[in-house]
Amino acid sequence: MNRTSKIIGGIALLAFGVVWALELLNIINISLDGWWALFIIVPCFVNIFNDKHKAGSIIGFGIGILLLLAARNVILWADIWKYMICLVAVVWGIALLFFSKKGCCCHCHAASSAKAVAVDGGNMHKIDVSFSKQEYSYEGQRFEGAEVHNSFGFTSLDLRNADVIDGAVITLDCSFGGIEIRVDKGICVKNDIETAFAGVECNCNTQQADDLKTLYVKGRCSFGCIEIK
Repeated sequence: MNRTSKIIGGIALLAFGVVWALELLNIINISLDGWWALFIIVPCFVNIFNDKHKAGSIIGFGIGILLLLAARNVILWADIWKYMICLVAVVWGIALLFFSKKGCCCHCHAASSAKAVAVDGGNMHKIDVSFSKQEYSYEGQRFEGAEVHNSFGFTSLDLRNADVIDGAVITLDCSFGGIEIRVDKGICVKNDIETAFAGVECNCNTQQADDLKTLYVKGRCSFGCIEIK
C-alpha cells in the first residue's frame, strides 16, 4: 500500500470512528444504517489508487455504495441487482472507449513473456490480463503450471507441442472475461473450476490413463466463460 492509499484509508477510518463515538455519546444524532457497507467501500476505494488493474476495485466500490443506499432505503433491495448490472455496463463501456489499446488488441507472447516464479520447487507462470486480449504460446517450452488473472479481457494459453509435466496445475481467476486453454490429445484435463453466472466448456480428454499426462485446472470464474480444448 502506497502513502496516498494509507492516507485515504486512514482518514476514512478515523472519520468513521469519530462519528460513531459521538453518536454513542449522544453528542450528535446521525443515522448509521448500513455502516457495515463501509467495510466494502473503504478497502475498494483505497485499492482504486493502489491496484494496477482498477476495474474490480471500481465495481466493488460501486456495489458497496449501492448496498449502503439500499440499507438506508434510498433504493429498493429488490432492484439492487439492476443497478449492479448498470454499474458493470458503465465501467466496461468506459474501459472499452478510453482504455483500449490502439490498433490490434491481440498480443501474442512466447512463454518467456509470462513472469515465472518458484512455487513448491517448480516454475509457475504469472499472467495478469485486464481490458485487453493476450495470447501465450508454450510450444517447445517446459510447462509446470500457471496462475492466470483475467478481468474484462481475453486470455489464451496454447499448450500444444509443449512439454507439460504430469500433474501441472493452472489456477484461474476470471471475471467479466474469457479464458481459452488448448492442449494436446495426450493430456488429460481435470476441471475443478467454481462458477457464478459463468460457463466452463471442456472439449478435451477428461479420462485418466497410464499413457496420459494429467493437467489440473482449478479456480473460479464469474460473469465469464472458460473453454478448454
